[in-house]
Amino acid sequence: MGHVDNLDDYRIALNLDQTLNQKTYNTPLTSEVAAVWIEGSEGRGQFSKSVMLHGKDSSSHCIRSYHGCYDALSYPLFFPRGELGWHSNIPKVGVSMDEVDAYRATHRASNANDEDAESPSHLCVSVRDYYCYKFQIRPGVFNPIVHGKRLFQQFAVDTYIKIESSRLDFIRKNQDRLRADLYQGLVDSMLDGDIRGEKIGKQTVLSTSFIGGPRDMRRRYMDAMALVRKFGKPDIFLTMTCNPNWDEIRRELLPGQTLQDRSDLVVRVFHAKLQELKHRLTKQDILGKVRTYVYVMEFQKRGLPHAHFLLIMQRKYKLTCPEQYDLLISTEIPSNKYPELRKMVIKHMMHGPCGSLNPNCPCTKGRKSCKNHYPRNFSDTTLQGKDSYPVYRRRDDGRTEKVRGCELDNRWVVPYNPYLLRLFNCHINVEACGSIKAVKYLFKYIYKGHDRASIVMRDASKADDDVDEIKQYRDARWVTPPEALWRIYGFELSQISPPVMQLQLHLPNMHMVSFHERQMVERVVNRPGVDRSMLTAYFEANSLHKEARGILYRDFPEWYTWQSGKGKVWQQRKRDTGGQVGRIVSAHPAEGERYYLRVLLNHVTGATSYVDLRTVDGVTLPTFRESAERRGLLESDNTLDECLTERALFQMPSALR
Repeated sequence: MGHVDNLDDYRIALNLDQTLNQKTYNTPLTSEVAAVWIEGSEGRGQFSKSVMLHGKDSSSHCIRSYHGCYDALSYPLFFPRGELGWHSNIPKVGVSMDEVDAYRATHRASNANDEDAESPSHLCVSVRDYYCYKFQIRPGVFNPIVHGKRLFQQFAVDTYIKIESSRLDFIRKNQDRLRADLYQGLVDSMLDGDIRGEKIGKQTVLSTSFIGGPRDMRRRYMDAMALVRKFGKPDIFLTMTCNPNWDEIRRELLPGQTLQDRSDLVVRVFHAKLQELKHRLTKQDILGKVRTYVYVMEFQKRGLPHAHFLLIMQRKYKLTCPEQYDLLISTEIPSNKYPELRKMVIKHMMHGPCGSLNPNCPCTKGRKSCKNHYPRNFSDTTLQGKDSYPVYRRRDDGRTEKVRGCELDNRWVVPYNPYLLRLFNCHINVEACGSIKAVKYLFKYIYKGHDRASIVMRDASKADDDVDEIKQYRDARWVTPPEALWRIYGFELSQISPPVMQLQLHLPNMHMVSFHERQMVERVVNRPGVDRSMLTAYFEANSLHKEARGILYRDFPEWYTWQSGKGKVWQQRKRDTGGQVGRIVSAHPAEGERYYLRVLLNHVTGATSYVDLRTVDGVTLPTFRESAERRGLLESDNTLDECLTERALFQMPSALR
């Protein structure tokens, strides 16, 4: 939009085509300010946010978003005295500017050609820390920002995009400087006379470190499925949605403010409730002892944050029969004997009305019936569903309640746990995972990524029914104030317990080495520990520790910790803390020797070297494939069956066809 001369002549239109994935591109349902952010790393055609100042002498000055006066010029109501906003030279408490300048001078001296003036993060206040400070509520101190209503919403999403853009800008600026190559490739380059890093290797971007990016979500999905491989399928799927009428939120609203005006209150209260729920589930064992769990935060266009939990219970507490389902999950309207619980079920846990009772309901719009299959059928007992959730007990007991103008009965009740509903007073859906076939879809659902919108710039003079070509629509990220503030406050988007470690897999001397383009190759090759990796350290641990020789590579993190900053070694755990779950990175059969190396590591314990893996009955074989064949790991194409089994666990059907 930066090239548009007169924005008043244009408007942004959303693509509301129902054929788009409605889990990601659903229609906004609340009135709030949101940012439509077209992400991307391509520098061409990008428009940098800025304020243009035109002086009386016809001079012009461009004030970028990272300049200290940008906030005061963009939001004068929040900074009426022209106070400086965030800039890169705000020292932390106890740090002087002399220390910052000295550090920067040293940094420039060590990188003579580097003109970047980045301030050290350990000495200066980061952009996120600064705005966390600005958004705080302090007794007796008037904060105009939290009184800004819709302007506060705009400021929140604008600030978050500034923070996220600064991270993307750093990656974009440095990706041509950070390079990577195989260790053997570095040695060969040095022997061939290439002495500078800029002449070798390939450009690399640490994309998985960018939280919320596609590669990050993919990695998290693979980690979660590694827990399924280790501990079995999840037993309980739980969704908790923020209740805007919680007392903790309502009593803090100022006169004239609505829920949308104080997204900061919403996310902070919900975060506290979420931590309490996690404590109740994992520490107080209110649903049974939890062996492992995953939760993911989600912000949709409905205006309220919600969290998805997947729980894998310990063997003794797994749900194995309908009677156990009935102890934890109810799908019926409570009797008048429990008036408070009944009131909460009616308020939070009744679906719809939809279908023929309300064809305009989002779950029915454009369909013949509800996409969530409501109303459900009555059932006198709970039955195990086929490849789906159980068919819960919904007795036709005559209990009805008027909800949004329609009489609804037990067929419309969303599954819930009475204790959790009574405790948290919000929509809290609890489901039993009935089949392994539903597991992948649950994990894919919770790791589907950010909410998005399909948009197009239209001439304001055109009618609404003027249809643009599909190719004109731009895929963009949809950022709401609750998501912006959640990220600004630094709250976790997801959590997995126990943690999963990705284990390196490479052929001899073929591990990746990262280096700066200005570094001398000889210095990189001679760097301490550059010739070591997780896998070679695993071989070394087997040779040094007798007790390690009975542990598979993928199970090693359960008993040993990886010390990347202390010589790259595996160190035995001093106490039993549950450890980590290991996941060897995947390899395709077309990769040849690397794939067969993975097959061996998944079955052979105690190997002290690559040669040891290739040695069978005292005979050293030339390839890993021959070693796997001699060990019987490839007989009758068992390895292909194993490969398909593993792919079936981690991949969706479309990837297996």
